[in-house]
Amino acid sequence: MIKAISTGTNKRIRIILIVAIILSLCFMSANLLLTYDSTIRTVEISIATQSMKTAADIASEVDVASFERFLQKPTAESEDFVKLNRFLNDYRKKIGAKHVYIVTMDDEGKSRVMILGISPELAAQTYIGEPCTLTREEAEPAYHGATFHTSIIHDPKYGSYMTAGAPLMNADGQLVGIIGIDTGVELLQQIEQNALKNSIFHISANLLILILIVVSYTVIRRWYQRETLRVVGDSEQTFQREFRSILTSIQSIRHDFANHLQVLFGLLELKKYARAQEYLKGLQSDVKVVALSAQVANPALLVLLHSKVEKARGQHVELEFQIPPEETFDGVLSSDMIKILSNLLDNAIEAAAGGPAEEERCIWLTLKKVGQTYQFTVENTGGTIQAGELQKLMQEGYTTKQTDEGQARGYGLSIVREVVGKYAGEVNVASAKGRTCFSVLLHISERQG
Repeated sequence: MIKAISTGTNKRIRIILIVAIILSLCFMSANLLLTYDSTIRTVEISIATQSMKTAADIASEVDVASFERFLQKPTAESEDFVKLNRFLNDYRKKIGAKHVYIVTMDDEGKSRVMILGISPELAAQTYIGEPCTLTREEAEPAYHGATFHTSIIHDPKYGSYMTAGAPLMNADGQLVGIIGIDTGVELLQQIEQNALKNSIFHISANLLILILIVVSYTVIRRWYQRETLRVVGDSEQTFQREFRSILTSIQSIRHDFANHLQVLFGLLELKKYARAQEYLKGLQSDVKVVALSAQVANPALLVLLHSKVEKARGQHVELEFQIPPEETFDGVLSSDMIKILSNLLDNAIEAAAGGPAEEERCIWLTLKKVGQTYQFTVENTGGTIQAGELQKLMQEGYTTKQTDEGQARGYGLSIVREVVGKYAGEVNVASAKGRTCFSVLLHISERQG
């Protein structure tokens, strides 16, 4: 049964783990793509902003009147052309741009390069009025006196670049041209490559972290499963052992029931009432075992008490208990309750059995809930434990009992202390006048593990 449950649980956990890994990879990939795209856009905006500022500075220094004179007779031999060409070329070299030029745009929205800032030797060969890729939509802000920039342009002739522009206004406030700056994207491409390298590094690092998380989870899960199976196995073995003892006891009682009735009938028929009363008194322990199931609501506790009642009776020890019949003690694990009470009752039975006359051998067990705490007390008759020994009782391996050679003793109370610690509780012991009482306090709301 446990194996089947464990197998089904493991299968579900594997499915959940696979889904979690897939989702993690998807989230990681999406995050890296967004980071990469954001980095590229940030770089583009930074370059564009700087280029627009430079274009505005150039526009403020251009001799607009000279450019207007050139437009009336646009030839390479024009003195205004040479002057403006030299000015734009000096600026181009100073800022490291791909091209610096002045462009005009006609009423149909077609742009033409009128002056291109290149070296004087090449300027003479330049075709004045060469068509430009700049569109009216891209240059629209210039018509309103504002700078602008385009996205990255991939031109088969001039390569990849980004254009930034500023309006060139005359004295009357009319747009006579546009200062254009083409910035090569080599820097942007280099930054893209670095961003890609960083992305690969982050992907590898995230994958490594994910692998470590999966490995750690697997190791912890297996350890937890082993511990759970060990605890469940120990509790199940104890439960099965105690339950078999109950069945044997009930079967014995049922088998002897008819014989008890015959004996009582015979004693009453012979009018031996005192003997009949004594005989009934001897049957009280059997009746207590049968009636116990109606007084204990917790199944594990019921099994344990049945077993301990039988064990105590075998040692001629009377076991009395006070337990609220409606209390199920759900706030404590059944395995923990078994460990606590089983060890305390075993010690109490052994101590009471080695005590005074049989009619004075007794154990009193009290279990109750007070607020958010459980209070368990086990009191037994027997010898008085000295004060010095009381302080050592909770130490692992310490015992006040006779120890046979090779037999491990003295670990029961240390187990009790360990379990009580899980509930931030406490264990107290007192012994006087031939009686010893162990008190256990468990805080229900503070269970750990």
